[in-house]
Amino acid sequence: MRLAAFIIVLLVLAGAAVYAALNSFNYFDHIERSFAGQCTPVTGIAGPEDIQIDAARSRVFISSRDRRTKESRGAIHVFDIANPLSAEGWRDMTMGRPTKFKPLGLDYYEDDDVRRLFVVNEAGKSVEMFDVKNDGMLVHLETFSEPRLTSPNNVVAVGRRSFYVTNDVQPGRNTRIGRIQFLTRRASGQVFFTNGASWRVAAEGLRFANGIEASADGARIYVAETAGGAIKVYDRDLETDVLSLVQTIRLDASPDNITVDDAGALWVAALPQPLSLPAHAGNPKKYAPSEVIRIGADGAPRTVYRDDGRELSAATTAARLGGTLIIGALYDEKFLICDLPAGEI
Repeated sequence: MRLAAFIIVLLVLAGAAVYAALNSFNYFDHIERSFAGQCTPVTGIAGPEDIQIDAARSRVFISSRDRRTKESRGAIHVFDIANPLSAEGWRDMTMGRPTKFKPLGLDYYEDDDVRRLFVVNEAGKSVEMFDVKNDGMLVHLETFSEPRLTSPNNVVAVGRRSFYVTNDVQPGRNTRIGRIQFLTRRASGQVFFTNGASWRVAAEGLRFANGIEASADGARIYVAETAGGAIKVYDRDLETDVLSLVQTIRLDASPDNITVDDAGALWVAALPQPLSLPAHAGNPKKYAPSEVIRIGADGAPRTVYRDDGRELSAATTAARLGGTLIIGALYDEKFLICDLPAGEI
């Protein structure tokens, strides 16, 4: 009897622990669509995981890959925001280089006459650097890699060959240990900095370090802590590139990529129910809810877009240009072009 009672107590405690873990990731929440604007889907682009805007030329760079086909090569597409149905948008602008290419996070950098695109490449656990031509074609210039960079996720450039890159979990996000670390919120995520010649850890102790972005003046760096449900804000020393944590912005969702608009507001794509992602990865008919959060100068997060996954599942990126919001996703073969209501512009 004592053994039976002990086993029952253990089962109850285990069940309570599982329930608490699921509840902490909003697993039992009911998600309803909420958006005051109107969205139009652009279909035919597989897994548009990250988006960067070239505001001067009104075009967007999109990293794309069919992640349900494990060994597929990815692509970078360039779309004219005013004419997204142009045939040019469906071309892979990398011209087939590098051969092994699984793009994830990306960042557009412009300095005088230099225009570059930095892209995280899952295939090589590396960062690829491209020269951006006037027509949007990409010429591969260099591959950056580092043995400690075991699971790169996103990148933000702060110079012609210098950048910060997130390392989401040290064991790798696709390993069993990496998945356990996400569920248990193990703080093994890091941010690396390189000046193109040497590497060092710029930040650590992050619960799945995901998206990363910089303010327009480069003095602040923002990092999405996906398992921690937060945006970490760092002051950046412009002389030494040293980061100092100054603020943690809590979210009721799991943030992915971050963009900064021309007014300095953050646009964060997030998963309100991150544990729905594995089922969606295996079956496109099983939806994963999406959310887009705006964080203004006051540091207060506000949901701009929310959907149960039927319009767009597992949103991973959102970028604003004028009155247009573009939202990408991890698995869907489409992205959304949305007209924002006047209050969000």
